[in-house]
Amino acid sequence: MERTLYTEGFGGLGIHNLELQIKCLLSKCLFRLINEDGAWQSLLRRKFLSNKAITQVQYRPGDSHFWADLMKAKDDFLARGTLKVHNGEQVRFWKDAWLGDKPFSEVYPGLFRIVRRKDDTVAKVLGTTPLNVSFRRGLVNANRIAWFDLVSKVVNVHLTNVRCFSMEPL
Repeated sequence: MERTLYTEGFGGLGIHNLELQIKCLLSKCLFRLINEDGAWQSLLRRKFLSNKAITQVQYRPGDSHFWADLMKAKDDFLARGTLKVHNGEQVRFWKDAWLGDKPFSEVYPGLFRIVRRKDDTVAKVLGTTPLNVSFRRGLVNANRIAWFDLVSKVVNVHLTNVRCFSMEPL
């Protein structure tokens, strides 16, 4: 854990980096919200998530301060873990890092720029053969090669019947 120059061991007053500690606590809350069941998790899921995954929700005006802070910490938290896809209904195909350590939007930026539905889930894309993806224009040159590379990565992915979303730290 990072500390300021004022921490013990540097001859200071023992003052910790509170911003970093708050980020760590919020990340722990996010991990528990995603992976555990309990009273507060059920309450937050009903109120803020409905049937969506944590990756699919954003802060809205009127949300609680705690939820707003969770949403601020969410992207940093998600960047440091691996999503488990299960049935694919809770994970976004292009924007979540579900196969590898980067989302396909970053690995294949040329394809992402021209794809029509940027928020489709893994289940929606992999649910049909050929893949349920449409582009605003034809795939030529580098985009065509990138598409074949992407298809080769996802062709052997098999979804489960478990309706779940979970995350493991890297």
